[in-house]
Amino acid sequence: MPVLLLLLRLTTLPALGDEQALLLDVHVNGHAVGKIGEFVYRNGVLLATRAELEDLGIRGPLGLVRRGPGAAAMGDGLIDLATLPGLTWHLDEQTQTIEVTATNERLMPAILAPDEAPGVAPPNPHATQSGTGVTLNYDIVNEQIGRQTAQSGSIDMRGFSPRGVVESTFLAYSGAPQVSLAAPAGTGSRMLTRLDTSYTLADVKSLRRYNLGDFITGGLSWTRPVRLGGLQVKSDFSMRPDLITFPLPTVAGSAAVPSTVNILADGNLVSSHQVDAGVFEVPQLPVINGANTITMTVTNALGQQVNITQDFYTSATLLAPGLQTFSAQVGAFRQNWGVISNQYGKTTGVVDYRRGLSSSMTLEASAEGAPGTLMAGAGAVLKIDHYGVVNISAAGSDGARSNGRQLSVGAQRVGTRLSLGASATFASRGFTDVAAVNGEPVPRRQISANGDVMLRHLGSVGIAYAGIDQDASLYSVNGFLAPSQRNHTLYGSYSLQVGRATLYANEFMSLTDSNSNGLQAGLTIPLGRRSILGVSAGTTAGSAQVQAQRSASEIGDWGYQAYTSADSAHGFAQAQYKSRWGLMTAGIDQNQGATTLRMEDQGALSWIDRGIFPSNTIYDSFAIVDTTRMARVHVLQENRNVGTTDASGRLLVPDMRAFDLNHLSIDPSDIPVDASVDTINQDVRPQDHSGVVVHFRVQESHGGLLRVVDEQGAPIEAGSEARLLETGTTVPVGFDGEAYLVNLNFLNHVEVTRVDGRHCFVSFNYLPISGVIPRIGPRLCRAGLP
Repeated sequence: MPVLLLLLRLTTLPALGDEQALLLDVHVNGHAVGKIGEFVYRNGVLLATRAELEDLGIRGPLGLVRRGPGAAAMGDGLIDLATLPGLTWHLDEQTQTIEVTATNERLMPAILAPDEAPGVAPPNPHATQSGTGVTLNYDIVNEQIGRQTAQSGSIDMRGFSPRGVVESTFLAYSGAPQVSLAAPAGTGSRMLTRLDTSYTLADVKSLRRYNLGDFITGGLSWTRPVRLGGLQVKSDFSMRPDLITFPLPTVAGSAAVPSTVNILADGNLVSSHQVDAGVFEVPQLPVINGANTITMTVTNALGQQVNITQDFYTSATLLAPGLQTFSAQVGAFRQNWGVISNQYGKTTGVVDYRRGLSSSMTLEASAEGAPGTLMAGAGAVLKIDHYGVVNISAAGSDGARSNGRQLSVGAQRVGTRLSLGASATFASRGFTDVAAVNGEPVPRRQISANGDVMLRHLGSVGIAYAGIDQDASLYSVNGFLAPSQRNHTLYGSYSLQVGRATLYANEFMSLTDSNSNGLQAGLTIPLGRRSILGVSAGTTAGSAQVQAQRSASEIGDWGYQAYTSADSAHGFAQAQYKSRWGLMTAGIDQNQGATTLRMEDQGALSWIDRGIFPSNTIYDSFAIVDTTRMARVHVLQENRNVGTTDASGRLLVPDMRAFDLNHLSIDPSDIPVDASVDTINQDVRPQDHSGVVVHFRVQESHGGLLRVVDEQGAPIEAGSEARLLETGTTVPVGFDGEAYLVNLNFLNHVEVTRVDGRHCFVSFNYLPISGVIPRIGPRLCRAGLP
């Protein structure tokens, strides 16, 4: 709307009984909002829509809005400003300004940090990358006792592509069964056992994972997961490492004048903001799990401070409000897993669900069924102010043989100085779940409790109790009954830091078996950055021992482990070396007069991008850095050197974080002066259990330094421009008439635009010299056509 028309509309207020739309400059509590507000003046009453008020920083009414006459024609409800508690206003006709005075409760707070809502997709969910290839992880062990030898190993084989991951794991054994612990009882000289086989698809947009094959069912704290072969769909927030799934504290306050707001959690600064006068809110404070003390300090320009301290409790067992998780699966029981490859049992189905109702309450539900058994239950996790969390659940089962109930309760508090926890589960004799159908007896009573106290410079003390009462199994996969058990044990621990060394003592005492007691005390001393020496002694046989170790954590590191027991004639020693191609171990074990020689090789082979790459074990994702056949280029991951490219210009980086942003770069000083690279930094977000190829395109620049002079032999002025006619590329002319040109041919033509606007032309021949930037000229720049 033109300014003149706006001024004409606002020159005078409408007469009584008329209705007029007003555009007013808004001031709240003496401070200009910086926005023009749209109001309706009707019969001496000033009205506005809820959306308009909230846009101006004024909170609307909590209840339903009373619509005034004619409001429906405007398509929105109008609110009488005089009906809002805690708000008064004054209209200045001369300046067309409305002065609003409002209490803090009536003002919308300024949000000082982004409050990411649960379930919001990342800015670009399609940024997750995956190549196509195969990875084989292996762990091969060779053992020899006298003349008898045995070989054992584990194999993890996976194929990956942007469409998902197919993975299968195996255990293998060959040789004399009595040599290796890897040989199950009753096996022959050779054995190959399949563990799990599955196809997995991770949907980053919906944060869901689909598994087809072998898997472990999802579960809650009061349910028991089982192994199935079938189909599984579940929520997976690991695809969003930036997403905080549990409630974080929010603090709010107000400032009379522009101020600085600092937020401290347990004395550590976690947030700092500059705020204008008014109400503000700081959501999603990054604090650790457990009990926290949050202090907010508001400091104005004069140095005056206001401090507010409050206690808060956070727990990862809660879900953020509105966030929900689920797992649904159906399939057949895996039986004798790890012993028999393809033994499956009855069909079963399991569904689990959790939802955060508020920052203090999360609801849970579960249902599972198998032939002859159905179990369902529900529960809740509750935060009790700033003291801790409690959880409670109840479940019931209905089966062909019996029915029963289960009740679970628990409480937990984690603090910097004192931590306490307790849980108890009680099940009636007739209660069963799908794990019981598969041969795992239901504990009738399961009770645990723990407490830990930090004594500052005096160390820390911990005590725990664990008890379980379990009947003999009424269900059996292998045709025999599992025996009943009744175990109740107390545990105690103490540790003290003395310089860099640590003193510790641990004790356990069985309340059901007087012969099952023990005490062990020891000392651990760091010996440098990667070495530790430990000495311990106790009341049980073999507890008096000395051990030392040095870790081989980086490529090129040597490591060792050594152990000897004073009273059991047992000792061993082994050495390790970590290379780019794997971790190799050789050792000897002496026990009761028997000597065992042992060698182990752990690593991986990956096929991707038409190449085979040996490496250390790849637990998750990896990247192939390709510098276009440029060898001996240093590669950095998160600014840490991880190796150099081989003769083909490639390097495998094995420790990439799946679904997270990984920063890879190359050292530009390793690039020859006659070569160019499009970028030296790249950010990669790989899919889990997959590999990705990262190209740093290094190519010969075919460049040269051309020196151009005029007819008098003087260098062309700095600031002139040189354009290579063959490519159209324009570069500046520097001092001494020099210009650096790339992508040169055997014959080249250059047009020079001088500072005064005159044009001249240069022609020259070019021959590349490996590793050198040729200097060309001086060449005379002639006026006229090239």
